[in-house]
Amino acid sequence: MTDESPKNQRRRRSEETQQAIIYQLEYVQEEFDIDLILLADEHGLIIGSAGDEEAATLFAVYAHALAKGEIPDPVLSETFPNLKREHILCESISLDDIPLYLLAVMEPTPDNCRAYERARSGIQRIYYTTSELAGKN
Repeated sequence: MTDESPKNQRRRRSEETQQAIIYQLEYVQEEFDIDLILLADEHGLIIGSAGDEEAATLFAVYAHALAKGEIPDPVLSETFPNLKREHILCESISLDDIPLYLLAVMEPTPDNCRAYERARSGIQRIYYTTSELAGKN
């Protein structure tokens, strides 16, 4: 028997890769205590996000540096003066050798960290089951 509660059953689905990724990010952001979550490419362009769009645009630009543990340009600390570095989780994801960055702004609680990992695995699943590019690199 499966648990079909709203917390465990996503309501929206899409066969289109980017839209499905956006739905995945929106689901995780809405269901957990995550202020912002986004997937960006190596050039700082947003593939999908959930949360404040202006903040997502700014964080996407610095995702590459944040994933490497670097402290980026002071623009982030000036724009978000109350944001602590430990509230930013950013890791590199490689899908068929395409470098991407999953970034979340959140309290680093165990539930939120599990939600982040859920988003990561969901993005990978979506990419490999819907993308026409999957496996062609």
